[in-house]
Amino acid sequence: MATAAQGARPGARTSPRVPRLEGIRALCAFGVLAVHTSFSAGVMGAYDLAPGNEVGAVLLGGVKGIILGPFFVLSGMLLYRPFARWTLTGSARPAIGPFLIKRVARLWPAYALLTVACLLLINYNSIHSVWYVLRPILMLQVYDFTPYAGMDPTWTVPAELQYYIALPLLAAAMHWLARGVAEPERKARRMMIPPVLLTLVGFGWTLYIHQPSMGIFPEQYWWPIAMAGGFALGMAMAVQGVLAEIKPDRKPVLHRWAGAHPNLFWLGGLAIYAINCAQPYGRPGYGDYESLGNAVVQFFLILIFSFLAVMPLTVPEARSRLIDAVLSNPVSRYLGRISFGIYLWHFAIMYFWFRSGSVFGGDPQPLMMLRGTIGFPELMTAVVLGSIAAAALSYHLVERPVLNAVDRWVAKKSGGAAAAVAGPADTSGRSRQTDDYVKAGPSA
Repeated sequence: MATAAQGARPGARTSPRVPRLEGIRALCAFGVLAVHTSFSAGVMGAYDLAPGNEVGAVLLGGVKGIILGPFFVLSGMLLYRPFARWTLTGSARPAIGPFLIKRVARLWPAYALLTVACLLLINYNSIHSVWYVLRPILMLQVYDFTPYAGMDPTWTVPAELQYYIALPLLAAAMHWLARGVAEPERKARRMMIPPVLLTLVGFGWTLYIHQPSMGIFPEQYWWPIAMAGGFALGMAMAVQGVLAEIKPDRKPVLHRWAGAHPNLFWLGGLAIYAINCAQPYGRPGYGDYESLGNAVVQFFLILIFSFLAVMPLTVPEARSRLIDAVLSNPVSRYLGRISFGIYLWHFAIMYFWFRSGSVFGGDPQPLMMLRGTIGFPELMTAVVLGSIAAAALSYHLVERPVLNAVDRWVAKKSGGAAAAVAGPADTSGRSRQTDDYVKAGPSA
């Protein structure tokens, strides 16, 4: 498995950015949870339903949308980084087989556990064919579009997995574009072509799915193409990060700024959040499907916010007591490790708390029909505690044991080369820590 730490000197100390990246995953996961819970509790408005709390609705509405970006940026950056080092330094290419096996092992077991639970406990009365069961297990529900109660936000899981599959192909294309060029700076410029094109594809897709003729939430909305911009931004940041490593005396200007003024980047991210609270071309405090104008604005706000939030965390020399206090404390780091499970389970916990689903003797009702029947403080408390408990059980009983088993299997089958890729012999624990926060990007 290729990690952000791959290629570091043996015995080198763990990079200070690792706990920060664990922490930001926790922060973003709870932002997603708060937005969804506030909507179900009636705090945020929707269409002809007015907000239950205008101030809270505006503040949480500012989180909606932009909180998704950092997850895909992190995935693109951390997973492409060893491929970028391969192209820029001439080091060995990461082994594709172990890379893909580890990525499937990181996503699918926890996702499958949630799927089985939702099928048996919430959607059991709706099971009418084998395909109804296999569709979500195979992650095809976003194409043969079928909603499954309790799995509402998990459309990003197949999206993320398909980018994992595409990453080695994108890396090969970027390596091919950089061939025949000796200077790392020129290589890096050529390597930027696919990320730029990928971002343009994502922007074009945003324009397409938000055309008025498409209606609200068309089936194509759930396809992976909409997430292309964040993943491409992460890949571009990986290129610049490796370039800064191999040319420390000629670091890209944004790396120098982030290293010198990390808090200024976060202040910029706060400004982007404030703009999103105002919902240009939209309605502040409402969770409506975005209009074309609002979708275009938010496309760029997501990318800018994600860059400003993540960039200072990737520069080792960036020092900030504020960032460390928020992200590097033990609680944030642990919640970051189990954040995938928090994202996966928070909707299911809401259905359980609303007592809606087959386990309660009836079909699950859409949360739109239930919104406002439970107050926000009660629902938020239940969802936070329930999601943490479910995520911790999933992490310790399923996710980590599966990854440990895959580590051992890959090392046994592939020998020393696979062990070097997976990093199990690295006593600093960098490889396993990186696996803990490179996972599916939650959606907002």
